[in-house]
Amino acid sequence: MTDTAHQTRNDVNTRSIVSFVLLTFGITWGVVAILLIAPQLIPAFLGPMGVTNPVYILAVWAPGLVGMGLIAWHTGFAGLRRYFGRLLNLDVAWQWWAFVLLALPAVKIAGSILNGTPFAGWLVTQPFGQVLGITLFMLFLGPFEEFGWRGFLLPLMQRIMTPALAGLLIGLVWSIWHIPAFFLDGAPHGAWSMMPFIIGVTSVGVIMAVAYNKTNGNLLFPIILHWQLNIAFWPEAQPWENYLNLALAVVLLWVHRDVMFSRDKGLTTVVPD
Repeated sequence: MTDTAHQTRNDVNTRSIVSFVLLTFGITWGVVAILLIAPQLIPAFLGPMGVTNPVYILAVWAPGLVGMGLIAWHTGFAGLRRYFGRLLNLDVAWQWWAFVLLALPAVKIAGSILNGTPFAGWLVTQPFGQVLGITLFMLFLGPFEEFGWRGFLLPLMQRIMTPALAGLLIGLVWSIWHIPAFFLDGAPHGAWSMMPFIIGVTSVGVIMAVAYNKTNGNLLFPIILHWQLNIAFWPEAQPWENYLNLALAVVLLWVHRDVMFSRDKGLTTVVPD
């Protein structure tokens, strides 16, 4: 392995993969089950269901909360501090900074062009205050998931399979985890087609796996990439962005095939020493 052997006494046990998946789905899908069985129960106490409802946020944050909880369980709060230190691993080639900041916005704009969006609609700026507020809020909503999906689960999966397969499987699981949102009032997913969404999210899982393994396990980059998916300044690009993300994932896998198809080159450390 390029970072450590599979694990040390100071890292998370590989068997935590099962615990992570079960707890993450249990929390998120449990919340959705309550909403479907008793749709008025939570709104009666916490207001209308939507992305700012605390229960909705809990459901979205479940992967990150579970990942951090398992890290604390296995390595203590000292291990959790070391884990967060991966956010400061900024010694990365400028090309990857450019990729993380520009690739998915370019996909969004290209997808909107394929949807027939005119030039004036390639950037959403009005009402500016509302668009900016949503964008800032989204930085703290979906990207929090990455403390679980990529920061925790991906290195564990890469202990037992190639980075390409790990990225693909996590992307697929990630997309399936989102499915209940298609049936919730207040979630944007209801306006989208499910199968293209699954293709797109699975592809982004692969894209993130490539970026993760090529930037020494930088934890900030998956967070930024996830945020790029939800920034309100970008135009609506469904369904084309999903197919463009698929094409981008294939290109990245081919270009970085030496790492992505090798069991010996995937990063496997969750908590660094």
